[in-house]
Amino acid sequence: MGLSQEDLSERSGVSPSSIARLETGKGNISLLNLLSLLKELDLLNELQLIFRDPNLSLALLAKSKTKKPRQRVRKQKKISPNEHKEWIWGKQNE
Repeated sequence: MGLSQEDLSERSGVSPSSIARLETGKGNISLLNLLSLLKELDLLNELQLIFRDPNLSLALLAKSKTKKPRQRVRKQKKISPNEHKEWIWGKQNE
């Protein structure tokens, strides 16, 4: 196709370092970045051969850039002094 890494990076939105890692096999690439690269290289349909689910649309997956918002761990509920009861061994039935 004759594209440089810089050209492919600009067209796909994937960083040149990610493209270099993919070419050398050193490191990982996100699925979104892989789909963006395949789309720009006109190879997205080739990936359909890997997936067996005919209802899965990689084109839609490539367009989807929404991520679920991260959920924060809730802070531990504060116990008022009246709610706290000391547990004593053998006195649990009183």
